[in-house]
Amino acid sequence: MSDEWLCEDQAVGIRLCLKVKERLYEGRTAHQRIEIAATERMGRVLTLDGRFMVSERDEAFYHEMLVHPVLLSHAAPRRILVVGGGDGGALRQVLAHPSVEEAILVEIDPEVIEVARRHLGAVHRGAFDDPRVRVVAAPAEEFVPAHRAAFDALIVDSPDPVGPGAALFTPRFLAACREALQEGGVAAFQAGSPFYDPEELATLVAVLRPLFPYCAPYLGFVPLYPSGLWAYVLAGDRSLDLDDVVLEGRFRARGIVTRYYSPRLHHAAFALPRFVEELVAGGER
Repeated sequence: MSDEWLCEDQAVGIRLCLKVKERLYEGRTAHQRIEIAATERMGRVLTLDGRFMVSERDEAFYHEMLVHPVLLSHAAPRRILVVGGGDGGALRQVLAHPSVEEAILVEIDPEVIEVARRHLGAVHRGAFDDPRVRVVAAPAEEFVPAHRAAFDALIVDSPDPVGPGAALFTPRFLAACREALQEGGVAAFQAGSPFYDPEELATLVAVLRPLFPYCAPYLGFVPLYPSGLWAYVLAGDRSLDLDDVVLEGRFRARGIVTRYYSPRLHHAAFALPRFVEELVAGGER
């Protein structure tokens, strides 16, 4: 048995380490260092520049909460843009919605996709090969501004705001996301750990609030990620507070099968702890 560990420094003085069974891939691209390892408790794990991106065991916790609240907030999402998400997990959840006719994945580093194809089949489950999918290898900060009023929904599955991911948190890019939506379009953004990196959520909400009439942070639990408490933001040009009947009806009609998300959890996720309310003060729905 290997005595190796795969570790991430998740905050100052805090490190999470996973016992490694087997190193499956290590390489460097033009953008970042990629590593995939089979671990004892979390299954296969992907890291980019030493930061945990996804594990087989809890990927559904993250991807379901990123995708289903936003797509269920739209009556019939047909054309979807996923920014980042080279592991294919968010793309797989998008394709679970039967109204989707086209899903475009924009990933700056095509080698992430190729490595995920080979080693993370349990995450993407063939999503890249679905005929509704188009993969674009390009910087999202260039792609998104060139597609005004093009999408029913936009999902930003970005890494941390460092390295290649930094451009996806700028006011210019976020404004372009708003312009890329059709009338009635909806957007979802991952927003990091409100416990270890509160400024990430606070800054994102402060930028999105003037752009979208509706801007609502919500929370989920992802064991792999720093502190386990993870933030997202749902945004649109109208209220996305769905009543129970509508939300439950859409969920059942679309035949979505989940491990973490449910319509009841959807509503509960927007009930924020006091310290998160204070972080996003002024950004209530």
